[in-house]
Amino acid sequence: MTEEKATTLLYDILEKHLNLPAIDAFHKEARLNEDLCMDSVMILQLILHLEVDYGIEVPDDELAPNDFYTVSSLAQFISSVTKQSSIGDTL
Repeated sequence: MTEEKATTLLYDILEKHLNLPAIDAFHKEARLNEDLCMDSVMILQLILHLEVDYGIEVPDDELAPNDFYTVSSLAQFISSVTKQSSIGDTL
């Protein structure tokens, strides 16, 4: 999956599934905690949606705080994980 598609996927999850109140602040460099007002529970819910609804396995041993800093860093992480697991651009 490309970073662009991952960014779009993140937007869709945050808007439709998590009903993020700060969705208007969404952009590539938006910080998940500070700009989008996401707490740790919301980030866990986001990971759950990625895994259950979209089949994107998020390996626990590859999770790093920096991957969850901005929309862009999370999109890069998703792109990397999907390329490794050969999900690729099927989503």
